[in-house]
Amino acid sequence: MEFLESFGAYIEANPNMIVILSFWEAIWTLLGVWFAARNNQKVWFFAMGLLQIFGLVEIIYLATQTSFFKNFNLND
Repeated sequence: MEFLESFGAYIEANPNMIVILSFWEAIWTLLGVWFAARNNQKVWFFAMGLLQIFGLVEIIYLATQTSFFKNFNLND
């Protein structure tokens, strides 16, 4: 509970973090849903639409079901 209280205090002190977290979630959700729709994977599509937890479902989908991360290089 202490973590939640400190996180709540942090969000109250920095309201811009809500906007940043919302953009983070939106980007991962849109990417995941777009790939699922293109690949006709209805279960993943609905799972990502219903379970939006910081983009975790979307990141798992993109890493396991697509080639999105296969060509991802941070060294360029």
